Amino acid sequence: MSRIYDNKPLHNLPVISVNTPNKWDPKKYSSGDGVILEGVIKGRSRFSVTDNSHTKVRRSHLSVTDNSHTKFRYYILHIEVLRAHKRQFESNGHEVEPNFSETHKVRTGYLNSSYKVEPKGQSDKLSTAQVKDIVCHHVLLDMTSPRLPGGCSDCLSLWLEENETEKIELEEGDTVRVKTSGNGPFIYSITRMEAEARTKRNFAGGENVGSSWTDKIMGMKSSQPTDTSQAEGVDEDEWDD
Repeated sequence: MSRIYDNKPLHNLPVISVNTPNKWDPKKYSSGDGVILEGVIKGRSRFSVTDNSHTKVRRSHLSVTDNSHTKFRYYILHIEVLRAHKRQFESNGHEVEPNFSETHKVRTGYLNSSYKVEPKGQSDKLSTAQVKDIVCHHVLLDMTSPRLPGGCSDCLSLWLEENETEKIELEEGDTVRVKTSGNGPFIYSITRMEAEARTKRNFAGGENVGSSWTDKIMGMKSSQPTDTSQAEGVDEDEWDD
């Protein structure tokens, strides 16, 4: 069963059935490098796309039409874009981090005690309009535009395969980082970003949802024996400082 965590029950997200007369093939919307963006989930929709195309198959010496219909299930994430960039790759195909900022911090003190801000070069960020020009396709927009949440006409509707929701917890209001699969709205990977960027959750396509890195580290600490002999006479508040 797919897991999308929200205060509302999952069945409150009705399944929107869409029929397509042509062969359903997301790859035809996925050429190019794609974009990487950060944004806030403002709404979600649940889609079932039925492929009504009739494929001719060879059976013995006869050519017959296969009338079976294939269904594809997705969650559409309506995301308000905060910042975005084109995905960038080296000549060997290795993906590199885009220039998210025109400045960066450089350590000047001992043990990360102080920093200074230095120019990093011109940012290659994209506007929301530019992102839409890259990833939006009219055929898909006709399906998703009527489902945009109120007051979010600038939201980007991105497609996440239903089975991928078993690997990440998503709620409305979450800030996420998304990579698209080429220049289309289909999600290649998605990360849930915690407040202050303290923790980043699992990528779709990675391991199933578990503890955050902070939880794991604290769990390791709590499992180790503690020598309390040196802590006698010391208030708990002093250890927190």
